[in-house]
Amino acid sequence: MVIFSKNMELSLTQKDTIVFDFLYKLGSNIDNYQALYLYISKLQNQNLRMSQRQTLIETFENVVKKTKGEIFTLDNEDMVIIFGNTAYDEIQACLIKVKFLFHDDPKVRDAIDLMQGGFATIFDLKTQLEDFKSLVKMSKAKEGMVDFQPKLVPNAKTSVAANVLANRKVKRELTPTILAKMQKALSMMDFSSLIRRQSVCAVIGKSTPQMIFDEVFVSIADLRDMLMPDVDLFSNPWLFMYLTETLDKRVLASLSRHDDGALTSNFSLNMNVSTILSDDFLEFDENLNPIQRSTIVLEFQLIDIFSDIKAFILAKTFAQYRGYKICIDGITVDKLQYIDREHLQSDLIKIIWHPSFMDIIREDKHFTDYVKKSERARMILCRVDDPQAVEIGNSLGINLYQGRYIQRLLAAQPRKTIFSIKK
Repeated sequence: MVIFSKNMELSLTQKDTIVFDFLYKLGSNIDNYQALYLYISKLQNQNLRMSQRQTLIETFENVVKKTKGEIFTLDNEDMVIIFGNTAYDEIQACLIKVKFLFHDDPKVRDAIDLMQGGFATIFDLKTQLEDFKSLVKMSKAKEGMVDFQPKLVPNAKTSVAANVLANRKVKRELTPTILAKMQKALSMMDFSSLIRRQSVCAVIGKSTPQMIFDEVFVSIADLRDMLMPDVDLFSNPWLFMYLTETLDKRVLASLSRHDDGALTSNFSLNMNVSTILSDDFLEFDENLNPIQRSTIVLEFQLIDIFSDIKAFILAKTFAQYRGYKICIDGITVDKLQYIDREHLQSDLIKIIWHPSFMDIIREDKHFTDYVKKSERARMILCRVDDPQAVEIGNSLGINLYQGRYIQRLLAAQPRKTIFSIKK
């Protein structure tokens, strides 16, 4: 299945609430940080602000990384950049580039200085923390959002997705007519622009990440923002499933044509079970060099597997016979005890990292035994956004990781040889 989004809960649905979580994590170091608030929602040209969003993030990304800051996009499209005091001059230089990025918009074009023009505000978090918090809360209030207060002790039994749905803006429901419009738009656009990659790496202790394979996927968040930003794509599960099947086939076609950048081996695909049983997958398979199949991982979402276990067994058996590896995705730590990797005969399982991981481990006396039993070398800890996840994973014997923190580590080093997983 094409996944909802990499880091669905964090990157899509908790866009503004995690600002407060990040401030809390800074602790006493918060005095050494500042926050830049960009009023993207005030731009008159909506198409311009959507098309420039990724460029805007990339403009600040390298500066922010140096001081271990973070970039956030709020639900009203405004952007928050938290950075260390030492990067103040570089941030000012970035603002000059921003002015050029949005020079066609009257709000920016007519402003001599972005700060004075009301497009940007910088807060010293040592003295203006409450003012900054109030502004972020106000951005939610304008969107009809409920105020957010971060929990100091995460509740392991409360899913992030449930909290997200309670706070999400009201959007139009996905209908057959809207789906048809999306499919028409997809047929006319450069589909390769929607394809994303995120690496699965081996990390042991303080060692640099060793890339195992790249996951290739379509970000539903990006797709929605490009085509139907006011539509809730998850409102109709059957129509959404049909959409993901269509996207699966487009991904396969793009890979066959090498539109993704000539990926030919050492990658994974997050597919629907039904896609593996389709003619489109057979055509993709026939175009592959047989040697390549053993380096490709097919990932299936847990919910898709158990919606039709017989279809999964058929698809899995066929794929493994052809040489592909199988990974079960979408496993939360509280569901891990119910998944028998060996019985399902999958090569890998992917577990979703959450800050409450340690709480559940302490409560479950059999957790460590289960990890050992499930052959931890075959476990991937995903949605890893901070070093703590790797530290805890290593303590359990887990060596494979995926997430934004891993991508940051990779970005800081030259790209090295990709290794393949051998049975």
